[in-house]
Amino acid sequence: MSEQWVVHDVDGGHVRLRSGRIGLVSIDATAPVVGGSLSIAETSVTFTLKLALEKLKTGNFLLQAAARSLVTSNNAHELDYEGAGQASEIGWSVAGSAVGGPIEVPLALAITAIGPSGDPMAEIDIAGSAQVGRVHIPLPGLGTVDDFGFDVEAKLAMRPA
Repeated sequence: MSEQWVVHDVDGGHVRLRSGRIGLVSIDATAPVVGGSLSIAETSVTFTLKLALEKLKTGNFLLQAAARSLVTSNNAHELDYEGAGQASEIGWSVAGSAVGGPIEVPLALAITAIGPSGDPMAEIDIAGSAQVGRVHIPLPGLGTVDDFGFDVEAKLAMRPA
């Protein structure tokens, strides 16, 4: 038995990316989801997600400019994630890589079905974190951050494939 689900991006799904404190600031951004899928087999699960990084938004105009500069300088207009893991009854853990331009970041995600009792796969919750390492943030006073990491969280509408 195999089930196929796709992200219902018509509902305007966004993924939230948050960093810890970097000097006096932290980065809190959202990127729109432009595609994705969840395939559940008897013993395995695969999850893909595509984000439009060129449409990344922050709540601060300086951080917005820095984010756009990072996206443009790395030619990372889209971020593609592909992960795989073991299937279970109540949720799934997948591990894979998020790739955008020349940047590849290992990323583990926990996926939980949170839709209504009649259709739990109508919505999923994803959560995880990643460590990028050394990053140059083009903002005065920040410069190079040696140990940059961020958390990922989203609630995404799903529909059968």
